[in-house]
Amino acid sequence: MVSKQTYTKSKLITNMERAARAAAEIQLSYFQQFDRLDAKEKQPKDFVTIADKKSEEVIIQILKEEYPDYGFIGEESGQTKPEAKMKFVIDPLDGTVNFMKGIPFFCISIGLADLNDGPLENINQIQAGLIYVPCNDEVFYAERGEGSFFNDKKLKPFETNPEILYSIGFKNMRKIQDYPDINALLYDSAHRRFLGAAALELAYLSVGRLDKFVHCCLNPWDMAAAVIILQELNIDVKDLDGGVEVFKTKNIIASI
Repeated sequence: MVSKQTYTKSKLITNMERAARAAAEIQLSYFQQFDRLDAKEKQPKDFVTIADKKSEEVIIQILKEEYPDYGFIGEESGQTKPEAKMKFVIDPLDGTVNFMKGIPFFCISIGLADLNDGPLENINQIQAGLIYVPCNDEVFYAERGEGSFFNDKKLKPFETNPEILYSIGFKNMRKIQDYPDINALLYDSAHRRFLGAAALELAYLSVGRLDKFVHCCLNPWDMAAAVIILQELNIDVKDLDGGVEVFKTKNIIASI
């Protein structure tokens, strides 16, 4: 649910959005330009394009200028400034296969993690998150303690919501079968999908476009921005064992 209340963005969110929009310009300049993508399989069934790489470079460049003491955990460039206690966690182009195929369902995801208490393991270490959707010009964001926002309007927690549409990482169905209660729950759903961009699908829960999301093999950059957007709406987010160490276990279940 979206309230009529507007919000003055903090400097942090403003800078994260500026970086994401700069990356989006790059992506849209390559989108559906199939002969220019220079797509490569960096590991089995996991692809990268020139747009992924250039997007991450510009995001890091912009944020590094504003936050020179912060580090980065990027999907394409790995970890930089390992001694830094504050790190941006970046998926420069979540939904690369969709992007490669000309499907307009992909996003840019930027989270900010506080690692003063140790390596990135649990949801509560994320202090801010922003997800930008280039093809729809939509932005989701949150800061800890400040609520969640969609296109600059504050979101309200859901009072009731019918559980109709679930997103499930189909390639992980064998792993999900290790959890009989979750497996039974998913098969009782009316409709099941996996749309190919985990960060965006998680963000969709914040506005009720999906009702539940389950995945077993995600990386921190797939989840970092989205989990705080959901947390700030009191949406239940945990790992499949019921804990909050989603970055350690690499699995997640989120439910409105």
